[in-house]
Amino acid sequence: MIWGSEMFRNTYSMWVCLMALSCTTLVADDDVDPASLKHLAGYWYVSNAEPSVYYYKDADRYLDLFSYHRQDSNNDGIDNLIVRHDATHIILDSQGYPNHPTAVFPNSGNPNSIKVQQFQFRLPFEPQLNDHITRVPMGPIGVALNGVVFFNPFEAGGMNAVEGYSEVWLDSCCGHPEQRGVYHYHKYPVCVKSPFRDNGKRHSPVIGFAFDGFPVYGPYEADGVMAKDLAGDKALDVCNGHKDDVRGYHYHVTPGRFPYVLGGYAGVPDPANIRGPRRSQEGAIEDNSEGESRQPKVIASVRPGSAVPGQKHLLTIELAPEKANRTPVPEGKPDWVQIGPFEALSIERDGNTVRVEIQIPEDATVGVLMDCHIEFKSANRPRAVFKSNDVFRVVEQEDP
Repeated sequence: MIWGSEMFRNTYSMWVCLMALSCTTLVADDDVDPASLKHLAGYWYVSNAEPSVYYYKDADRYLDLFSYHRQDSNNDGIDNLIVRHDATHIILDSQGYPNHPTAVFPNSGNPNSIKVQQFQFRLPFEPQLNDHITRVPMGPIGVALNGVVFFNPFEAGGMNAVEGYSEVWLDSCCGHPEQRGVYHYHKYPVCVKSPFRDNGKRHSPVIGFAFDGFPVYGPYEADGVMAKDLAGDKALDVCNGHKDDVRGYHYHVTPGRFPYVLGGYAGVPDPANIRGPRRSQEGAIEDNSEGESRQPKVIASVRPGSAVPGQKHLLTIELAPEKANRTPVPEGKPDWVQIGPFEALSIERDGNTVRVEIQIPEDATVGVLMDCHIEFKSANRPRAVFKSNDVFRVVEQEDP
């Protein structure tokens, strides 16, 4: 099923309003009574009461990872994500459809459309470390909490899709669809929302799972410390993972640093999750980025480059139309501007200056650089889209 991105945006707006109400019914992780839960195995628990709610124990917290995402965001009568279990696994039935705003596809940067999928993923209760690294294949390699899949960092030709001359067009949520319509992330998906804020003051929350069953956490290891900056025996390995006494082995995303999500499977991947060849290769992937990105640098700057949460902000985007190559910059104002997960509430253009207003929620992720993309609607051709990476971040307080 193909679901138009423009139609999805309208549905998403209604979904956000509903979530503002429904999220208040979620049990805060600090208020969960362990006596109300049944221990399945490993770090997994399920509520004794129906309907079943699944919890993951993260240090001293019992986290309801999935209830926030069990919504019908494309209004087809089916939840985006259905969670159940058998004797050994958590089972995720996913439509693979993003529950956050995306670019409208197809567009000048990508000819594909987002399509609803019928995925089923199995996550072992007790993932096992392997005696060798299994290479992550092309196609899905893990799943975010919203049911959207992670891909490895390579494009179809086998080159780095995130950096260098082979960089592909990703929207500001770090995703795009491939030929079969599978929307996916190649790097840290800043738009994957959960009830657990990542403000850089503590270890990041879980944002998804690799197909070997080990969790994928956000970028932070501790207060003000990103996992990618760790050294010595705490440093991330080539798979982007490490082990501690509290969480056991786990992965971290590494914004701006290869492999971005996973460099390999440190554990034993469940073959039921692998869509490619069943015979797995060994060894971690390696960065093969070369040269400069060929993506046109039409967005010259975004100012200011940071802002605090819980407020509306006016931002100024300067355009450089002379940098456009295959697709010229249209006249008039863009009809869509998005910075990370924040879509513009208003858009004005004066010459090469675009001014937008965004609302940053109180629980926005702090400290991570976000991308900006803009779109111009056209009656006779795909939307003209332009992108600039790492231009904006949310901070706890403004610079003096």
